[in-house]
Amino acid sequence: MDFSEHVLYVAFNERVFALDRRNGNVRWRWKVPQGGSFVTLLSDGDQLIVCSDGYLWALRAQDGTELWAQPFKGEGTGIPVLASPRSAAGSEVASAVAAVIARARAQSSAPPQHAPGR
Repeated sequence: MDFSEHVLYVAFNERVFALDRRNGNVRWRWKVPQGGSFVTLLSDGDQLIVCSDGYLWALRAQDGTELWAQPFKGEGTGIPVLASPRSAAGSEVASAVAAVIARARAQSSAPPQHAPGR
């Protein structure tokens, strides 16, 4: 059985879960060692890339073992966008998120609109 065909990844509340997509059973769980409660995920082949408040980790997709960490010291925090050429869906999602962020920034910096005739 290929593990990747039967798993679903979920992240919330400083945790990442691998669920069996056939029955919802938790296969493994991992808690963010540093960072905040908002967690972003990217399934990248045999790795799961996890980002939270300026920290980045790679987990082994099959069992949640931490493979490496990158704290991005001094780079700050913000809305993470993750993309990988190994994941076409990940690239599409990253592009969509980037477009939403660009629209929000453009709207917040645009001068206020006045109604005609006022």
